[in-house]
Amino acid sequence: MEIRAIEMKDIESFLNLLASLDSFGFGRFSGDEVMTVSDMENLFSNVLQDARKQILVALDDGEMKGYMNLFGNNVEMTKHRANVSLGIRETAEQDRIGKELLNAGIRWAADNGIYRLELSLPVNRSHLIELYRTLGFLTEGERIDSLLIDGEYTNELYLYRLIN
Repeated sequence: MEIRAIEMKDIESFLNLLASLDSFGFGRFSGDEVMTVSDMENLFSNVLQDARKQILVALDDGEMKGYMNLFGNNVEMTKHRANVSLGIRETAEQDRIGKELLNAGIRWAADNGIYRLELSLPVNRSHLIELYRTLGFLTEGERIDSLLIDGEYTNELYLYRLIN
C-alpha cells in the first residue's frame, strides 16, 4: 500500500474513485454533486498551491483505493486547525486503508503546523466513528437533527484530535 500526496496526473483515477464511493458510508468528496475534470483541475491546483491543504491517496497495485482530505485555512485565528474527511472504496481492507490514511494525515498535520484535526459525520456511521476513535479522535459534541438524509433527520457527531 502506498500513501502519497495527490498529483495532477491523478485526476481521472480520483474521479473514478469518487464515483465508486457510497455517499454516506466512507464518504464522498463533495456531497451529492458530480465533479468534472475541470472541477478537479481547479481543486488540485488550489490544494497543490496551499500549504494548509492536502489530499492524500491510498494506492494498491496502482489502483486508487481511498483518499483523505485535510483542509486548513490561512486565517490567523483558525490556521492551526484542519477539517478532515475520508473516502475509501468498499473492500475487506477498508479499516487498514483508513488507518494508514489517517496516520499519514496526522503526520502531515504535525509537519505542517496543524495542531487540531476536526470533522463531523452522521451518528449512525458507527464503524467510521470507531475508526477515528481508534486513532485518538474524541467526541466534541453532537448536533441534534442537523442532517436530513433520505427524508429522515439525523444527529451529527463532531470529533477532534489534537496533534501533540
